[in-house]
Amino acid sequence: MDHAGVQRLPGKTRLLVLVACFSALNAALRVALAAGPPNVKPTAFLAIIGGIVGGPVAGFAIGWLSMTISDFFTPYGPGPWTIETSAGMAIVGLLGGLIWHHANSFKRWKLAAGGFLLAMLFDIGTSIADALVFSYPWIGAVLNLYIPFAAAGVIGYPFGLVHELTTAILLAAIGPSLISRIRRIYH
Repeated sequence: MDHAGVQRLPGKTRLLVLVACFSALNAALRVALAAGPPNVKPTAFLAIIGGIVGGPVAGFAIGWLSMTISDFFTPYGPGPWTIETSAGMAIVGLLGGLIWHHANSFKRWKLAAGGFLLAMLFDIGTSIADALVFSYPWIGAVLNLYIPFAAAGVIGYPFGLVHELTTAILLAAIGPSLISRIRRIYH
């Protein structure tokens, strides 16, 4: 469907198309990048962009659907973590929409800082939820997000920091232009 075709759709249908496209793209990228460097994924970035363009409810739906759908195709598959990660990413998309949906201009550093903090909220929240569900100390789960550790001769990896930096860099680098282009099509 071309730009004119999308613009002729009723408003709710355009929003549904946005949610479907962003959710599918996000799930596909999460699955495709599963074997790549851990947590270098655009999941939070696209949930935030979806919330900015489509509003808080769209951001919520994109975050939830992206994580739920992709979990069926990732190496670990769906499990108890699917609920917490889906809810966490839904909150990221919702907050992105609440913060920036009505904004007319975007400073790259503000998007980067906000995206970093929203991804951090997701990482810390899901780490604490995992610790509670699987009965291990939550403080260790949170610390392992940021402090590489050595265990059994293997160097650890700062999963949280990598996720947050990926989100911040994507928002700063292409966020404003992507938002502008999508808004021209969907509004």
